[in-house]
Amino acid sequence: MPSFVGLVLAMVGLVVFPAGEAAFLMTGPRTLSTLQPTVKAASWAERKQVRGDGLNDEPKLLGQWARATLAAAAVLAAVVAGGARTAHAESPAAGNINIFFGQGCFWHVQHEVVKKEFSALGRKAMDVSALSGYAGGTKAGDGGAVCYHNGAGAPDYGQLGHTEVVNVSIPEDQVNAFAKNYFDAAASYPFGRADPQDMGTEYRSAIGLPGGMDSPLFKQVEEANAGRMQLLRGQGNDSDTVGTKKVWIYDSNKFPFYQGEVYHQFHDDMGERYSQSYHQLKGVMLDKGTLKKVTCPDRI
Repeated sequence: MPSFVGLVLAMVGLVVFPAGEAAFLMTGPRTLSTLQPTVKAASWAERKQVRGDGLNDEPKLLGQWARATLAAAAVLAAVVAGGARTAHAESPAAGNINIFFGQGCFWHVQHEVVKKEFSALGRKAMDVSALSGYAGGTKAGDGGAVCYHNGAGAPDYGQLGHTEVVNVSIPEDQVNAFAKNYFDAAASYPFGRADPQDMGTEYRSAIGLPGGMDSPLFKQVEEANAGRMQLLRGQGNDSDTVGTKKVWIYDSNKFPFYQGEVYHQFHDDMGERYSQSYHQLKGVMLDKGTLKKVTCPDRI
């Protein structure tokens, strides 16, 4: 069997280094000068990236070859360890429900959901449950892996038909309050979400709950919507919703939540900078075990 280093070097030799930012391990830096809406190309390598990393940027010391080496090592480590580890939402406490919300970039949505956990439920840092991730696709990669866009060949959430979402565990009688917060935000934006420049199926509006539109709790979602948005039954791999007033409703039993990489948790949004106490929730949840490291290319 070849050595680990030899296998990594062999994999790196297969990496194609396209010009510009597309060879970044994660999407290249967003800048505030690129906030105007832009249509996404079909493949990740062709996309004009507009998602920057702001205050959470990694140091720009690694060349593209080093990034590819680290990415290949991450993927190979997963293979050696017996496949990628998938983190789904933890089972909710009695009387609670896991529900996910998607409305453009998950960085912004997670911050809004955490604020609602504090204000509506009186939760403290140790009690926060909101995590960024992916849902709404019909497929997952080997071992159930669903990963962010990457240059390492790891299963890409966009190519698998998923959208960016935030999962949260709340009491069943709070579905209306959280859904109302979601619909109030959607109705306040001209294009239905805070960041319409992020276009594509990866950013479609979505709500997922057990049973979807057939759930007895869906009535709370309808009441919170009050006819403002068009609620549609999600079939998986569904179209983008920007500018349409559509929201896909998913049965989370059929379209489960896949936790995203640690890097994407409690992150500043593109045009917003959040508090240090908010950023520190990442460490709190890692220590508690609520947030888990997934075997996808990551920056921690």
